[in-house]
Amino acid sequence: MWLTQLLERNRQCFPDRTALVDEERHVTWAEFHDRTLELAHGLAELGIERGDRVAVLSKDRIEVLESYFALARLGALFVPLNHSLAGPEVAGIVERVGAVAVLGESDLLDRHPRLPESVRVRMALDKPAFAALGSLAAERELPRVADTDPIAVLHTSATTGQAKGVTVDSGSFRAIALGWLVMARPGDDIVMVNCCPLYHGSMVVSLTYMAAGATVVLMPGFTPQRALAAVERHHATHLWMVPQMLRFMLRAKAAQRTDLSSLREILYGAAPMPLDVYAEAVERLGCGFRQVYGMTEVGGPFVTLGPDEHPAPGDVTARIPCGRVVPGMSARAVDRDGREVPRGEIGEIVVRGPGVMQGYWNDPRATREIGLDGWIRTGDLGLVDDEGRISLVDRTKDVIIRAGQNVYPSEIERALMTHPAVHDAAVVGTPDEDYGEVPRAYVVPEPGADVSPAELLGHVAGLLAPYKRPRHVEFIEQVPRNPAGKIVKKLLRS
Repeated sequence: MWLTQLLERNRQCFPDRTALVDEERHVTWAEFHDRTLELAHGLAELGIERGDRVAVLSKDRIEVLESYFALARLGALFVPLNHSLAGPEVAGIVERVGAVAVLGESDLLDRHPRLPESVRVRMALDKPAFAALGSLAAERELPRVADTDPIAVLHTSATTGQAKGVTVDSGSFRAIALGWLVMARPGDDIVMVNCCPLYHGSMVVSLTYMAAGATVVLMPGFTPQRALAAVERHHATHLWMVPQMLRFMLRAKAAQRTDLSSLREILYGAAPMPLDVYAEAVERLGCGFRQVYGMTEVGGPFVTLGPDEHPAPGDVTARIPCGRVVPGMSARAVDRDGREVPRGEIGEIVVRGPGVMQGYWNDPRATREIGLDGWIRTGDLGLVDDEGRISLVDRTKDVIIRAGQNVYPSEIERALMTHPAVHDAAVVGTPDEDYGEVPRAYVVPEPGADVSPAELLGHVAGLLAPYKRPRHVEFIEQVPRNPAGKIVKKLLRS
């Protein structure tokens, strides 16, 4: 099984090299391998068996990945939970997957005293009992786990509705990892600071670099100061984050006095890179940039644009392409009937290959709806250019139909963001008697900026066709975003 092979290979090749670091400790590849094997025996002693679902409620820390690899050895399913979820949301997911155990940080477990009856094991990752788990366990033969056996249920970021449980197997991770290793060619000398949570598909990026033997630095949550300190302290070569995190990091006062000279590459994804942030980062950091386009249902990152393919900041006029699909996976743009559209024309991006999910957990209807003759619908509108690069335009559910014409909110958001007084922006459609729908813009001004809706409307008038221009501009304190950095537009529509 691929995850076990990953550990065995890295223990053999880099036994004394650091595998994982968090704010409490660090482990070598040999220690990580031995602990996950020990933990697998300990979990088995607690009654965790092949096919059982185990929920993990924790901020990013080494024990989360130890649990993931240990459960994979047992053939049990790792179900990471968003630690910011409310009590009914946590209980709902635990009940839907029928989890038999919940592992988590003690303070987070204390927030959820009532869990469904299926839960028979409840254990804190940060207590001595977990550290001791498996140390006295009798040696037993662990089950043989195939790459086709499910090993995780990863929940989507749910920008449009209830999160769905994506069932993935080890073969999915192997396919994505091998394709990514061919495209990105990471070396085993990489030290990557992971700013993204381990409870959904973005975790696959860190797992992929671990497959190359890299060191991954985990943080309990993102703050600009924490990320800057981690880069300097660990001489990080790579940084994995969403564009909004990069914006916050560049604007932090600590950025001016932090040594970031070790950085070779910043990986970013989950949302478009604002052009002003990209230009500032190129000038100040002088490192390469790699775009990551992925989807939990497709196994994680399946498209990338490398540093040598990124345009110079002055050459970017509209958007930076997502890049090319990794070897082993296929992607194309199709029309509403599922027919591939010509190069350069906009359609929905669909994907197929060995990286795609087995399906949504206990939701065959949703699984059928996302499928299209063997392909997975991403819900993203985009195009494929003559060199095979994919560029995204917007989400299919976010497109505004104004008098029969498609208006893409992301295009309006980019236009608004070119105004120096705009810190952040989001655009949604609102009902209109004459046109069916019209764009409404929500804008977060820069601190201390003096700008009016009329000024912003005048600004975009010089950049967009009349039918694309927002009818209204409303100022707000913060654009709602989920932990992956995606705008939660359902909150703005409501």
